[in-house]
Amino acid sequence: MARLTVLTLLLLPSLALPQADADRRLKEAGVCARCHVISVLEWGHSRHPNIGVGCVECHGASKGHVIDERNNVKPDRIPRGAEIAALCKSCHQNPCPKTKQTGSCQNCHHPHALIDPAKPLAPAGEGVAEAAARADRYALRMREGEQSAAAGKWEPARAAFHSALGEAPGDRTAQRRLWMCERRLNPRLPGFEIVGSEFDAETGLPRVVRLTSFDVEMVLVPGGDVEIGSDQLGDAKPSHTVRVEPFYLARYEVTQSLWKSVTGANPSAHQGKDFPDADRLPVEQISWQDAQAFLAKLSEKVDGGGLRLPAAAEWESAARAGDGSDEVLGAAKPRPVGSGRPGRLGLFDMQGNVREWCSSLARPYPYDAGDGRESVSEDGLRILRGSAYIEPAGWFDAAARHGERPGRRLRWNGLRLARAVPEAK
Repeated sequence: MARLTVLTLLLLPSLALPQADADRRLKEAGVCARCHVISVLEWGHSRHPNIGVGCVECHGASKGHVIDERNNVKPDRIPRGAEIAALCKSCHQNPCPKTKQTGSCQNCHHPHALIDPAKPLAPAGEGVAEAAARADRYALRMREGEQSAAAGKWEPARAAFHSALGEAPGDRTAQRRLWMCERRLNPRLPGFEIVGSEFDAETGLPRVVRLTSFDVEMVLVPGGDVEIGSDQLGDAKPSHTVRVEPFYLARYEVTQSLWKSVTGANPSAHQGKDFPDADRLPVEQISWQDAQAFLAKLSEKVDGGGLRLPAAAEWESAARAGDGSDEVLGAAKPRPVGSGRPGRLGLFDMQGNVREWCSSLARPYPYDAGDGRESVSEDGLRILRGSAYIEPAGWFDAAARHGERPGRRLRWNGLRLARAVPEAK
């Protein structure tokens, strides 16, 4: 089955378009090409791209369909039969030069390509043998790469994955494995010190790092296709899948000690001699705007900068991966960070202690990072996650979210540092 899949992907470009043109058409089709490869390649062989007629013109923006990825939400428009003919007539007003018909183009033409089946692109069987050979070479190089990677031989692994990518240009699996090898060969990340010797097998990134000049450990959240939301919580409906890129998230919430070292002040309501290990308490009574100002100052002190709040989808992916086993219910006050148990990723207090600001605006699900909800300049409520020491049990759910005014300061609102993976130098 795997060989058939690779063969199909290799064969279609060879029969329909030169590789460079196929790659260009896939890029032009954008997110649609992630699933509808065959249709995109057929569309790319027609004249439609040259006159600006693409997926959106016929099917609508279909944002819900794009976000869902499981085909639960259909495209905005799915024209069939006479509806397709009407679309064709909007450009092709003259009768068919061969049949003189005007009723339907679909007797001869594919709606995505206008390919005449009576005139195949190549004689039957031509190109199949070479495509099959390329599929075999691709599979062989991938096996060689995985064997070398398992043995920690990163140079040969990189060479093998690079060769596999040459057999199947644009293949995402080969590209990801190639990036993994590049990272293992050059693990340095600006602004980070690597802690320990554990590396993620999929991404090649160190699992734990520390901010240079600060005693702040951050943990790799591998990302991927993750399920967020809940069909049982009104504000978190529907449950859906999003793509999260790998990123780093602080092991602990920002402490009062770190906040004071950066800003020179401590706004927290819970502090002083009445609280043991007070500097290790999470900073609280801060607004989203306060958090943004703090992050800007901290980023100036770190090579490469880039310290930020996690997006709501990132936070939830980390909470679900970490399983939130450190929750404390019914507490009267926050506790020092790290005094509970971590989840599977080694993250503390993802549930309980203080709520944590996220970068995202409070907008309905499904989550779409491209719809403006991650803009730091737009007005609106901002998301808080993780519940607080004062919350009832119902709030201790990874999907639970709360919208709050960005300028409001409450004694149970804090933050946790996030950072995208910096490029190696």
